[in-house]
Amino acid sequence: MPDEKTAPVEEVKWWIDRGPVKEREKQTGLGRGVIEKWTYELLKDYRQEQAVKNVVDINPRTLKDLAQAPLGWNYVSLGVGAYPPERLEKIKKSVALPAGARALLIDAGYSVRLLVTGEPVGARLVDVNFTEGPSLDFFIDNELIEEKLFPNLEVAVRNLQNTLASYLTAPKQD
Repeated sequence: MPDEKTAPVEEVKWWIDRGPVKEREKQTGLGRGVIEKWTYELLKDYRQEQAVKNVVDINPRTLKDLAQAPLGWNYVSLGVGAYPPERLEKIKKSVALPAGARALLIDAGYSVRLLVTGEPVGARLVDVNFTEGPSLDFFIDNELIEEKLFPNLEVAVRNLQNTLASYLTAPKQD
């Protein structure tokens, strides 16, 4: 088995191989431990192109569902844990939604994502990721216009509160 440091990149990074599936199914030189076998089985049929499509398509699919949701706050859990309820309440109390806005809190357990849109749904969207390094992404017609990064949740929420109403209600620029 070649040393990982001298092995070709393609051998070491087998999970992002873009070759045909049949070529990817060959056994690699990875160890035979339980974790290695589990990881290999999990990722052997991984299709990078489909994953990219799924990531790119997630906002339009989510917005389609959000268009059916009532105005105000909505919540969905991804079923992988629960974000602390007191922190969810803190976000909701800290962010005053403008009239005609819909907000969706997406609970991923260790983090939460907040999507806020006005009318028409998705024309203007603010996407907030509450992770260790929170970010605000501003979209117009599913095109990323601006991204802002923040050192903590409080600074992100304060910035969101200062810009949300004016951003969602700004006239569309041609």
